[in-house]
Amino acid sequence: MKHSLTYASLFTVILISVYGCTATEQQNVLSDQEKKDGWALLFDGNTMNGWHLFNNGTIPSAWQVDSGRLKCNPHAKDVKHGDLVTDKVYQDFDLRFEWKISRAGNSGLFINVQERPELATTFSTGPEYQLLDDKNVEPDYLKNPAHKAAAIFGVVANNSNSIPKPGEWNQSRILQQNGKLTFWLNDIQTVQVDLQSAEWKNLVALSSLSKYPEFGVAVSGHLALQDWTSGVAFRNIKIKELSKAQQPAESENTERTIPGAEKLGFTDTIALQANENMRFNKEMFKIKTGKKIRLMFTNTGALSNAAMAHNVVVLKKGTDIADFADAVHNAKDEQYAPSSAASLIIAHTKLVSGGHSDEVDFTISQPGIYDYICSVPGHWGTMHGKIVAE
Repeated sequence: MKHSLTYASLFTVILISVYGCTATEQQNVLSDQEKKDGWALLFDGNTMNGWHLFNNGTIPSAWQVDSGRLKCNPHAKDVKHGDLVTDKVYQDFDLRFEWKISRAGNSGLFINVQERPELATTFSTGPEYQLLDDKNVEPDYLKNPAHKAAAIFGVVANNSNSIPKPGEWNQSRILQQNGKLTFWLNDIQTVQVDLQSAEWKNLVALSSLSKYPEFGVAVSGHLALQDWTSGVAFRNIKIKELSKAQQPAESENTERTIPGAEKLGFTDTIALQANENMRFNKEMFKIKTGKKIRLMFTNTGALSNAAMAHNVVVLKKGTDIADFADAVHNAKDEQYAPSSAASLIIAHTKLVSGGHSDEVDFTISQPGIYDYICSVPGHWGTMHGKIVAE
């Protein structure tokens, strides 16, 4: 009997070890079906590959990998503190992640973050999915429902009955498609808003974030994890990009024209303006093929070298805007129109700072629809238009 008990105990230990290891290994992995469906891991459970410190690159920081979790230690010493951002830029996507926060903790995940040296914080541009221990924070803090977990912090309230589980892993989802943004917490929808709507602009104008001119303007950018006053951990961060999958195929009848083009007169001058609002003043032009076109761009922002700079890049027909923007992301020294991408570019202006302008001539020989964008990282999500060549 003694030996039987020993073997039984040993067998139990083996079972616990095997199943325990299996459970651990199942974190931060994708099933075969998820891979077929286009999902990608943003955290592999072992490294911080694909992430860097906002405006500081891949340097030692308060972020670390621990037992399959991506963690931030706000009390870490002799390292750089700051928000962690993805290397890649995302536009339309379905994002799923799990998070656990310390008691009374407060953190966040940002979307559409613009990264430039003159931008000191992620929250000055990116809307925040609030991460909070609702049950243990000071009650006064939640008098504003835009402070609740799974709200768009400070802007859009979470009026659902969702409450995160304190001290446990919570499941969150963010869906952004064509400017429409939806949040979920533990399978409960908490927020839905159109980032290109008058409603959103009014909500921002009434919030404390209104003092940041670029806040909530872009519909593409980096994802960011917040280094705040409390410890937070993440796992199973995965994303499915929707842009390409949702693009309708062009038919022969729609290739050369788009709605509204029939009302436009032909022009041989494309005159564009833009400033800190990150919008071109015109979104469509119609030209004749084979005729010389003059592109004139003026940055109407403040006359200052520190002001936000823009350019205009006319892309060849069929060029994927998101892929192009990703390819030129680090080409500031070449005006974000590098020679390596010349095969995709018809024409481009210089990078123009506030109060300055530039112009360039070009010709389009084939009928079709051609995109023009500002190729500065993050700007192309809101600064784009079309040229109809007939």
